[in-house]
Amino acid sequence: MTSPTTAPDDTLRKWTPQWSPEGTDPALPPITLITDPHDQPAHTTTALAAHQPALGRIAVHPTPLATAPAYLAHDLIRALGKHLPPPDTDPPWWTSNADESWRIAVAWTGALGISHYVVCRAHRITSRHLEHLMALRERTRIRLTLIASGPPPAALTDILNAVAHRQLDTLEAAHHHLNTDPDATPPPADLYPWWQSAPFPGPDDEPWYQMPPRPRHPAGQPGDTTTPTRRPSQDSLPPTTALTPADHDVVARRIHTRIAHPIHAAAVAVRALMGYGIDQLPQITVPTTHRPRADLPADLPGWARLLQDAARLHTDLQRFPSPDLPAHLSGDDRALRLSVWEMREVAQATATCHLLAAPARRPHPPTRKRR
Repeated sequence: MTSPTTAPDDTLRKWTPQWSPEGTDPALPPITLITDPHDQPAHTTTALAAHQPALGRIAVHPTPLATAPAYLAHDLIRALGKHLPPPDTDPPWWTSNADESWRIAVAWTGALGISHYVVCRAHRITSRHLEHLMALRERTRIRLTLIASGPPPAALTDILNAVAHRQLDTLEAAHHHLNTDPDATPPPADLYPWWQSAPFPGPDDEPWYQMPPRPRHPAGQPGDTTTPTRRPSQDSLPPTTALTPADHDVVARRIHTRIAHPIHAAAVAVRALMGYGIDQLPQITVPTTHRPRADLPADLPGWARLLQDAARLHTDLQRFPSPDLPAHLSGDDRALRLSVWEMREVAQATATCHLLAAPARRPHPPTRKRR
């Protein structure tokens, strides 16, 4: 949702997955190329075994023969434990948009503390995918290891000739490199273990939870008269139980696993914790120096704070706020930036996590004055 004070050319300042050798930061960690000219299975097995999300190291096996610009970004998102919407649903717009898919991958990379990507089958990656991957490396400053199980293509050779890199050509050297990562450190104690996944898609017998009652309006919006989102008829509702703090861990795993878009995941978390309607989400505020009182408390659970961090990083990639405007004018006190066409996607994501809105409150009939 664009703020009225946003500059007209702000859309031109979005981060896009574009890269050129001239813009490479020489201080970035050098790329490591592991060559496997005979395509030995042991190399792939060793690379996939290096997948240690708890240490910030992610191994990616790209989808074979997938050449669309967004596909490698989707592979990274899946390697992070996220799932795109189920195949039996209408795909959201961003799944076919390369720029947005890569922004999502960058936002998760930063929020989840990823420090190292290991990409298998790099000799099969298209030149555009390689450039997008280099743009992600430039933005997130990760270590990047590429496994070439065949002759490196010309595009990869050109990139390696333009950036600092090193080459390993034995299985022993590859194993040592992948298991002695200097940047791999245990996560902070208060970081939610996002790699603990939930089944996807949710099984038919999985419990549904009813979210808290919908607040009358976000704080600071006393004139809000928006109507609640539609609710299915009573006959079509699945059996539900009230969501309690004891169920938050289960819900957290569902959200972290089943929702690939960080803003949508943060939106569903807000709904699960506080019961806000989808139409209320764009107005929800976060505490700032200019607005100490806000709709979202500062002490959200760790799993929800992590989602808010990812949403905030994604917003930063979408546009750069003006440093001359205070938060309450620039719109930076908004927790979620949702466009009108994303409301349906948030509703779909909520249902994917088997969460249901509480029944709408019935207005009290006016009291009659006694004569």
